[in-house]
Amino acid sequence: MIGIKNIKSTKKIALASIGFITIAGLAVYYIGDLKKQNFLYSSDSDYRIVSGEAMFAETFTDVEGLAENADIIAEAEVISQKSNPNYERLDVYTVSELRLTRVYKGDVEIGDTVSVLETGGEFDEREASKYTSGKPGSELKDDLGEPGIITIGIEGSIPMKEGNKYFVFLTENRDDVYNIVGSVQGKIKINDEKTLVSQVSSEVIKHGNKHSNLFFLQENYSGENISELIYEVERIVNNRNKRHITHI
Repeated sequence: MIGIKNIKSTKKIALASIGFITIAGLAVYYIGDLKKQNFLYSSDSDYRIVSGEAMFAETFTDVEGLAENADIIAEAEVISQKSNPNYERLDVYTVSELRLTRVYKGDVEIGDTVSVLETGGEFDEREASKYTSGKPGSELKDDLGEPGIITIGIEGSIPMKEGNKYFVFLTENRDDVYNIVGSVQGKIKINDEKTLVSQVSSEVIKHGNKHSNLFFLQENYSGENISELIYEVERIVNNRNKRHITHI
């Protein structure tokens, strides 16, 4: 039998536990809210961004997945680029020339240049209208009600921009051209303060992401100093090298 004193004591413990859980919950919420405040976003487009959908052959959920599948991990600057629209097929891809400024993985050196192909880029709806005029669903209009130039991005992620610096995870294809690991996953902008900046808005990350953790890199590292990502990458690469040496 539980006496009155024990009941009172049990109530006190229960209330204390509830209070602790409440405080812990508020702490988690507060930390999460601070993380959102640190989030940095830059669209880096002079035009309206139109999001195209894609079927991804493979996506990743952490930095280790990106690093393990990358032929090159580096900091790089986009020194030139060209959008290649096909107005008849209504698609576009962009090829950027990157100069490597720091290398963490890969058979390359600082100062080397690599070409990177990304789906998306600048697209002139007026040119496309020449091929689609009169067809159902062919009304291409900008915010002013007339066809214009737009920037097409896959799932809200637009291609890199000339003049910007990025932290990139790259994989080489058969044409000696590189692709972003995870298509849109393995790149994040670096600003002049060495802070990482997302080119995908928080709204897109939260509401427009149909694939689990597609933009985990932007969500977890945007607003953080680049040293946080460097530490994680170097840890993964060093562990991989140790395992490789052990197996030799």
